[in-house]
Amino acid sequence: KRVSTMKIRCLPLLVLTVLFTTVQSQECDAGEGNKCEAADDCPVSRPQIIRCASEYMDLNKNNKLDRDELEHFIGELPWIARGILNILGSVDDIMKKCDYDQDGAIGMDYDMEQSKETCLASCFKRKAFKKAFFPDCDL
Repeated sequence: KRVSTMKIRCLPLLVLTVLFTTVQSQECDAGEGNKCEAADDCPVSRPQIIRCASEYMDLNKNNKLDRDELEHFIGELPWIARGILNILGSVDDIMKKCDYDQDGAIGMDYDMEQSKETCLASCFKRKAFKKAFFPDCDL
């Protein structure tokens, strides 16, 4: 039931993510760097995302988000949401941004700490990721 509810709630969020990310990216590229920094008052912190991803997405409990696990959860999204997600970035793009040591898995400790400037760096991306994959997580 959790996956079905998640699919229904994901679609509008992913559409908005595409629109907002495009506008935000253009502003950041235009040299408005201060506007692009993640706010400290974001309701979804990186440590919370890491705890929730570990709890909900790390299926083999090895404290890493393997490429296969990421593909599995993206595959659970409705087809239109997967298409929109591909506009934002493929699994390869996510791995490039988050798998700091490039070993094929995103380590919840080392990789997430080392990639904090590139992986889920903005509040908006953290909120979108949480909403898409574990909306009810409050860890």
